[in-house]
Amino acid sequence: MEKIISFIFLLFCFSAISQDLNPKIISLSENPTIEDFSFLKEELKDVQIVMLGESTHFDGNVFEMKTKMIKFLSQEMGFKTIAFESGIYDLWKAQNDIDNGLNTNDVFSNSLFSIWAKRNEFISFMNFYDENKTDLKLFGFDYQITSTNGNVSLAKDFFEYAKKIKHKIKFKQEDFELLLESITNSGMFDEEDITFNQFKLELSDFKNKISKQKDSEEKFYWNQIVKSLLELGNDAYTKEEVLSTFYTTSFDNNRDRQMADNLLAYIEQNPDEKIICWGANAHFVNNTNSIKEPIIKEFVPMGSYLKKELKNKVYSFANITSTDSVFIQNKWNITPIKKNSFEDFLKTKYTSPHIFISSNQSEMNTIIWNRFFSPITFIESKLNELHDGYFYYRKVTPSTIIDSDIENRISYKTNNKTSKPEIDKIDETATVLNEVIVYGKRTAYQLINKVIGSFEKNYPDNPFNSLMKTNIQSKVSDSTYLDFDFIAEQYDLGYVNHINRSTKNIKEIRWNIKNDFLTESLREYHGLIYNSPIKYAPFLKKGKFKKFIFQIEETKLYNNEEVYVISFSSPRNHSTFTRRIFLSDYSGYLYVNLKDFAIVKIFENWSVTEFPESFREGYNLKNSLSKFTSKEYVNESMETDFTKINGLYYISHSTSKLLGYIYNDTTKRKFETTVDSYWNDFNINNPFPIKGKEEEHLFDKVKFNTQFWKK
Repeated sequence: MEKIISFIFLLFCFSAISQDLNPKIISLSENPTIEDFSFLKEELKDVQIVMLGESTHFDGNVFEMKTKMIKFLSQEMGFKTIAFESGIYDLWKAQNDIDNGLNTNDVFSNSLFSIWAKRNEFISFMNFYDENKTDLKLFGFDYQITSTNGNVSLAKDFFEYAKKIKHKIKFKQEDFELLLESITNSGMFDEEDITFNQFKLELSDFKNKISKQKDSEEKFYWNQIVKSLLELGNDAYTKEEVLSTFYTTSFDNNRDRQMADNLLAYIEQNPDEKIICWGANAHFVNNTNSIKEPIIKEFVPMGSYLKKELKNKVYSFANITSTDSVFIQNKWNITPIKKNSFEDFLKTKYTSPHIFISSNQSEMNTIIWNRFFSPITFIESKLNELHDGYFYYRKVTPSTIIDSDIENRISYKTNNKTSKPEIDKIDETATVLNEVIVYGKRTAYQLINKVIGSFEKNYPDNPFNSLMKTNIQSKVSDSTYLDFDFIAEQYDLGYVNHINRSTKNIKEIRWNIKNDFLTESLREYHGLIYNSPIKYAPFLKKGKFKKFIFQIEETKLYNNEEVYVISFSSPRNHSTFTRRIFLSDYSGYLYVNLKDFAIVKIFENWSVTEFPESFREGYNLKNSLSKFTSKEYVNESMETDFTKINGLYYISHSTSKLLGYIYNDTTKRKFETTVDSYWNDFNINNPFPIKGKEEEHLFDKVKFNTQFWKK
């Protein structure tokens, strides 16, 4: 009873504290000018590093406001280095590319996480940087590989620098490239080509050799890059991610420590430089001493290392919101604001569009509920210990993807597990090929190498239009709940040397069956509609195909042409080798024309070995199906056919099939989705682009045209 009374008393005291919270504030308008941030001159007096945080990486107006702050800090207070929560190698190469005159927007697209570089609301920053690039410098403090620079050039430059300083790396460059891809895309250390012990030994020896070189910018960067790769590899090898609703956990401790190390090393290299850091609020927290929440109290943020080392020379600036919904898995989810929380206090008490609150006042020495570490979960912590200042946004607008940069690339960090889910047997598409026959001296690997080398002469490398006709059906327990046809115009940049997806305009739609299985947008079927294997198939990548198992099965006539039938399979089940978010056994076959070594047909099959928990959220169902709140995939297959037009091969037909279950706590039902598409009316000579704003994906925007479908 005494404990209950004590708890009630504490609850009353806390409530009183939150209600009496009355700090001094600075109000700003909806659209403040650069001059409106003049209060920062006094607030940031004698500060060398300003860490500009953000609650999530998807708030577009926060990006635009941070750009205004950066303009003020740069123009009025002499801050010249902009350091991003992106790869240290990626940004070093970005700075070199800018110095060499490359287009600034392209440079950012090739170096930063796409959550910034490929968003419309970040354009204002890119324009600002471009206009002032002779006075500014870029730096990346993250240990991760974050964009094209790291994915494409890091391994090559790594080996070139080793050769330059006369150091022999004892594993192959192509194996190192695949390992980095596995760590980056799959979140796992794939030991098939390079063991962890070999990786650790070789990089440690390389770092030792670097330390003996003469001081230079090149030495500094490679020393920090190798240190970062060692920590990145160690995390991928040894750690199992903590599942929680928090942005950060103890799983991030190595990363945050290395991010701090990279930034502190940069300051040592540039002792007079004034730096602005762009990243997440959670990484910029000064200390977590007041936090009692079991998961978060184990997290040691980057900001705490900087604060300990630099004290008042570093300033943590949190950008916060009180939005009551969050965008997760392609839809908005309601996230209520907790009563008497800091966000509730700000939303209830102030009506100004923007408010700045300094932690340098006694009123902020307050323990209060907040959600600085999660979009959902509130925890208690002391405001003046978390951040030095808070900038509040009453309204939030989500960031939007730049039209020309919409891609359908999906990566998911998962653990290297191979246990199969305990589910009932499900009917799967099986393909039986004839016994193995070897023809002449040409091996399957020689054929695939020839196929890859013939891409540019066999497939389009220029834009074209086509008309796509598609039928989509979804069944549950063999009963059809969804069946509709649509016709869309399509614009494609080509199959070779391009990674951007095609863009589409739905022109006509016919609902044949529309019961209970709701569907709103073409994006719901993104991976099942026209996922060109010539662009994306891992077994057709120059540096990767040798890791697959190929076998010549037979020769046969196909469309009156003689073809090799070649089977393939992957010995590895993660996304680097499967391009799927789920762990799966990936296999199939392809038909290769004997005359020109063009692939004229591909069949791909993914048999799921583990489906990630974070993707089990259910489909949009109603009525009799609304009770099914979760889903899991069991098998996916895709068959793609090509037709030769004016000397080049174009995709003319594809069939995708997805098998799995929808379920709840007590009931499980088999589901099947089939997407059957045909392409014709290819416009090769005078294609018209379909840009993002012109693109139409929403089904309800297209009305049923009776006369059209009668024809």
